[in-house]
Order: sequence, then structure tokens, then C-alpha cells
Amino acid sequence: MLSFRFQHVCIESFGLHFPTTLLSSTEIEERLAPVYERLEIPFGTLERISGVKTRCMWPTTVTPSSVATLAAREALKGSGFSADQVGAVINCSVSRDFFEPATACLVHNNLGIPEQSLALDITNACIGFSDGMIMLSHLIEAGTVKVGIICSGENISKVVQTTFDQLLNNPEVTREQIVQMLPTLTLGCGAVAAVLCHESISSAKHRFVGGVARSASQHHNLCIGNGDFSVGQGEEIAPIMTSDSAQLILSAAKLGGRTFPEAAAALGWAEADIDHVFCHQVGRQVNESFYREMGLDFAKDFAIYKKYGNMVSAAIPAALAIGATEKNIQPGEKVLLTAFGSGLNARFLGFEW
Repeated sequence: MLSFRFQHVCIESFGLHFPTTLLSSTEIEERLAPVYERLEIPFGTLERISGVKTRCMWPTTVTPSSVATLAAREALKGSGFSADQVGAVINCSVSRDFFEPATACLVHNNLGIPEQSLALDITNACIGFSDGMIMLSHLIEAGTVKVGIICSGENISKVVQTTFDQLLNNPEVTREQIVQMLPTLTLGCGAVAAVLCHESISSAKHRFVGGVARSASQHHNLCIGNGDFSVGQGEEIAPIMTSDSAQLILSAAKLGGRTFPEAAAALGWAEADIDHVFCHQVGRQVNESFYREMGLDFAKDFAIYKKYGNMVSAAIPAALAIGATEKNIQPGEKVLLTAFGSGLNARFLGFEW
């Protein structure tokens, strides 16, 4: 079991930033009407299967660093810390400004973080933010830094546009091919950031207890994006993502079933001890499978995918940030994050509010 415990790490604050433009599943299917009609796919299939009603969209020219900066600035303001107290900036988005430099460098500069600090990217599909929290927490626990910022700005509009083009411009596209591409059409844009700090200087006292990690890399081929997507590459780049949805859901659910008992043991929690669960924000069919396999109470779930879609690495931290307020999480309550990502990876993290 690969597990980790923290004694002195707290989440101090969150920052969020979303596009104002909403794209509904109905609008997507209306645009794909020629394909739906030719393949005799019932209208309403996308929302019925995924549960995603709308998702937010930015223009393809919006840079991940610019929106991550807005979220990070909000988180920093909410924390009460100044920029010169920040010892690390970690960006965790799948979409980035450039192949290099790291998007974190742009955010670091935008925020005016001092030179005597770390700036780096950690990308790992949908669990990048979870990995960022783990790595930053180790730095805080070791005494390397006292305060750090994790951020993620996801602009997936280009890959959605490419998917439309692939489906509409290929008269020979098959039902199997559209099934492989439909998960891409549940994606949404958004940005989130969190400030983590040492408990000795924390006001919020939302303690990061620890968690576990599993990497079932035998399933690496179930969801694949073709190459490295960065906004700076321009319009000639045509990113596309395909998924074997049925096998991906099954494999991820079974991975979750193997991971939860280890997380419970590492955290010292029984299932009944957990007050709130924030699961991977992909869609209804996926989450229901996860809960069944993990044996967790679905009534404890909080989901934002119906409105925001799957915001990739920004999804689960945004759900936690929104849910902390909407669910009115109380001091001392136990919060479990069950994050999954293509690869196939699982990160289960525990917090005491």
C-alpha cells in the first residue's frame, strides 16, 4: 500500500473562475444532428447517459495561465497571506500555455511571487490537482515551505471543436467512433486554486490528513489524447481524445474498490465516519459505478458535473470548493476525495474540516 500521512498541513482557502458562456448538451446534439440522424442515435442520449446538462466554454484563445492566475489571486486574497510569503506555485492543468516554459512560471510571474521559491507543473490527467496537493504537502511537512499555491486553468474548447470537426466532416464516421468521442463532449472549462500552509500559521484549520495512491497502468490505453495540447501551438494543432468508455468505467470502478479499503486503513476511518464524499466529476453513470464498487453511501456525494461538465484537473477541487460552502461543512467533519485519472490512476485523500 502506498500511503502518506500529514500532521501539519492545512487547506487555507480556494479560488474559482469560470467562463460566462454555457454550452448545453441539447445544443451539442443539435449541432451533431446530421450524424445523429444518419446513425439513428436518439436525441437526448448525451445528457441521459452522462447527466451533464451544461458546461462552461472559453474561446480557444484564452490561456490556461491567465485564468489560473485569476483563481490563484482569489485564493491568495482569501488566505490573508501576501505574495512574498508563498514558497511554491504548482500548476496542475492538462491544457497549458506552451510546451515550455511551465505554465506555473507564468502564474508565478503574474502573482509577483518572489524569486526565492519553486514554480513547476505537475500534470496527470484528471488527478493532477490531487498530485499537486500531495507534493506541496510533503514540502510543507518537511519544513521546506510554509505556504504554497496549487492552481489549474483548463481550456478544453479546442479539443471540443476538433471533435465536432471530426464527427461532422467525416461522412463515414461509425457509431463506434462517435461512442469513443462522446466523453470529450462532456468536458468543460474552468479554473481553480488552493492555498495550503503549515498549521502553525493557518486560520482555517482544514487539515489534510493523508491518503493513498494506486497506479493501474495496465489500463493506460483506455483514454488517450493525441499529443501534448498547448494554447500557444496555434490553430494548426488538432487535439482529439478517444475513450473506451465501458471498459474505462469498469476498470476505474474496480480500481476504486481496491483503493478504498487501503484509504480507510491509512486514514483510520470507517465508512460510517466519513461525512462528505467528493468523487471524480465525470458523469452520473461513472459515479454510480464507483459508489457501488467502493461501498460508499451515495447520499454523502456532492457533484457539480451537471452544470460544469468534466473540468479535467479542475473538476474535483472545484467541487470541494463549491461543496464546502453549499454543504456547509462543519469543523471536525471528515471529507474524502476519490479522484481518478486516465492512466489509470487513483488518489484518495482525506481531510478533517
